Amino acid sequence: TEKLLEYGIDSTWNDNNEFEIWSQNAKCHGFGKEVEFELIRALHPLLMMKASFEAQLEYNPELRPYLISRSGCPGMHRYAQTWTGDNRTSWKTLKFNIKTGIGLSLSGIYNFGHDVGGFSGPAPEPELFVRWIQNGIMYPRFTIHSWNDDGTVNEPWMFPETIDEIRELIKFRHKIIPYIYTALYEAHKHYQPIIRPTFYDFEHDEKTFEENDEFILGESLLVASVVEKGMREREVYLPNHEKGWYDFHTGTWYEGGKTVVLPAPLHYTPLLAKAGAIVPVNDANLTFQTKNQDERGFLLFPFKGKGKSTYRLYEDDGLTNEYTHTFAFIHLDMETTEDGIKLSIQKEGTYELSYDQLTFHVPNGEKRKLIVNGTELESKNRKFSYSLPCD
Repeated sequence: TEKLLEYGIDSTWNDNNEFEIWSQNAKCHGFGKEVEFELIRALHPLLMMKASFEAQLEYNPELRPYLISRSGCPGMHRYAQTWTGDNRTSWKTLKFNIKTGIGLSLSGIYNFGHDVGGFSGPAPEPELFVRWIQNGIMYPRFTIHSWNDDGTVNEPWMFPETIDEIRELIKFRHKIIPYIYTALYEAHKHYQPIIRPTFYDFEHDEKTFEENDEFILGESLLVASVVEKGMREREVYLPNHEKGWYDFHTGTWYEGGKTVVLPAPLHYTPLLAKAGAIVPVNDANLTFQTKNQDERGFLLFPFKGKGKSTYRLYEDDGLTNEYTHTFAFIHLDMETTEDGIKLSIQKEGTYELSYDQLTFHVPNGEKRKLIVNGTELESKNRKFSYSLPCD
């Protein structure tokens, strides 16, 4: 409190907190009973972040505590965000960080990311850097962070020839924040992993247990990162979702249970959405000057034929502890038939939304009419505008 919070620093990064003691015979006083140090090594960073959390909350009860910890153990999810440590620049690291993340998720640690570009080693080559950013924007924690051996520093603008691609990727990250934020809420409240192996939701499909480099983000998006140099296409197995999958970027529909080849350019991450998915986005065209704008849209990926699906968007102020009693859900129910898409929208909760307009987007080639709360909407380039009713 005296050394950080009173100087205006309002968050804590507990780094290098592995509590290294080399002696194999070290003993601790424990909690009144002597115990071997090696048995409780991981408790030190856990108690460290707990103390930081409590100090922040006591100093400013209104501000939601934000903490990061490099080390910890089961239970750290209550206090801090983490990352997968000081990784090294290589294509191999990009590939196997995906595995590390899935392991964290299955261990109950949901809020994490990786050091994009590699923390140590040489500067990443431009192509590797772009692919790493494509992967990194899909995690709850997205940071470009390095201490390169060759004296370089990983920055979004470090390679002039890739600035345009990286700018678009970071804008895409901003775009899907409402989806990631809702997934964070579901992890916090219902222990639903944000990053999931493909077998998590498709355990009936034996092929999802085979070695792969994909993961599911939230409940609906299949991320197929490029982890090999020089690739401009990405082969990916689509889990056996009976209603199929959409290419997020092109709108192409694919049957589930098949292996497909997707385009993999440098300006976007190969990404698929389950048929029936409803994905909330921020439709504002963000710049540094407009970074606080929030315009809510929903990407609809309707079933090809008949079907029903639901989604619940979570909203709060994103900053204070008011979320414990002031928040809102937007419930969406989507029913598709051969000739139409019907949406039912209902708000629940006391949080006052920062927007009163919604925009719905449908994939390329979708010609069916869209009916929202009983009103047929007119399409403008596959976009439909809808005014929310007053509370």
